[in-house]
Amino acid sequence: MIDFESDQAQVELQELQTFAQLHGRDCRVVRWAFAYRRLRNKIWWQGRRWLLSKFHKGPAKDNRLHVYWHFCGGIGDCAAHRVCVQAWRKKLPNAVFYYDSQIADATKMLFVQDDKNIVLPGGKDPLWYKYDLCFELCLSFYTAHVNQKRVQQIAPEIMPVVQEGLRRQARLKFFVEDHYMCDDMLGRFIYHHRGHQLEALRYLSAVDFDVYETGLLHLSLRNPKVLDKFGLSGKKYITIHSGIGINLPGGYPLKCWPEGKWKEFVRLFKAVYPDILVVQLGGPRSPKFDFADICLVGQTRLTDIAALIDNALLHVDGESGFVQLTRWLTTKAVVIFSNTSPDFYAMPKNKALVNTVCEYCMWVGGPAWHTVCPCGHKTCKNLDAITPQQVLDAVKEELH
Repeated sequence: MIDFESDQAQVELQELQTFAQLHGRDCRVVRWAFAYRRLRNKIWWQGRRWLLSKFHKGPAKDNRLHVYWHFCGGIGDCAAHRVCVQAWRKKLPNAVFYYDSQIADATKMLFVQDDKNIVLPGGKDPLWYKYDLCFELCLSFYTAHVNQKRVQQIAPEIMPVVQEGLRRQARLKFFVEDHYMCDDMLGRFIYHHRGHQLEALRYLSAVDFDVYETGLLHLSLRNPKVLDKFGLSGKKYITIHSGIGINLPGGYPLKCWPEGKWKEFVRLFKAVYPDILVVQLGGPRSPKFDFADICLVGQTRLTDIAALIDNALLHVDGESGFVQLTRWLTTKAVVIFSNTSPDFYAMPKNKALVNTVCEYCMWVGGPAWHTVCPCGHKTCKNLDAITPQQVLDAVKEELH
């Protein structure tokens, strides 16, 4: 657990901020660029949304708090951030939570919709001004809006928590207010402290929770009847996933195990388990493996994925959003790590395959870190060192 309040942590965070601003000391253009970004964010996040809120109605006010949650990032981020939401639910059992995410249907597969949990349609500007509380979750946690009068009236016991969160966010203001630009730096800080990805979220929200918490999604979100659509009912199978979509700017993702190794793994697996099907999952950007028994790439809705993995004997994957989803499923995963740190992303319930030949380079080199090795290698050396036989051995351990 990282002590963000310690002098050492505060000095290190100030050092990161100083380096980020270093080139602006003697360059007016850079200083103007930082000032422009702050002004743009203020106009976009405050002015524009405030104007839109004048023309659109928010939730009707009643004797319950209405809390808006904006999930930034991909499927894995949403699945991990559910831990934080669950912790807040314990604090606010009667509140109405509204969920919005950048990935369509990402929150639909994590929360059952009822009178206390409402999944909003993605793609619209959130009217934060209309809610009692508005939180934005990324690697960091940002309190975008507080209706202090209503919070004090309805749930005064939560105000000290909200205020403490605001105090902590003020301490890390440089990183929190523009997380799209600064989350990478905050992530490297957590990584160098061998912390988990939810460390900053726990600290900045001021609500304590176990970063390794697991549980089960509601059965309706893991409905085995989904298997009927894909001919998998009553069949034994494992699921595989190549990591993340391959059509990223800059080339093939460094965290994706090569197709040739997947092919060899499936060959070895079928020789040992001929009666267990290999089912490939993935979105439209994922490669299709003709050597899988059943390829469902691009054929499933996102809301089908939880049920497909939950009813599998095992899930085999690179470090991906589907792996983070297993936090809330019965199924375990064998995870092939590459340039992302297992300290940061791994969960005790899963089996992490790690071969540390090289430094973990996540977020090094800017947005291109997914596809461009900072050392100039065409592929990730950590990933290259993991063989199909090692993956099979790990799978055998989990299946027996």
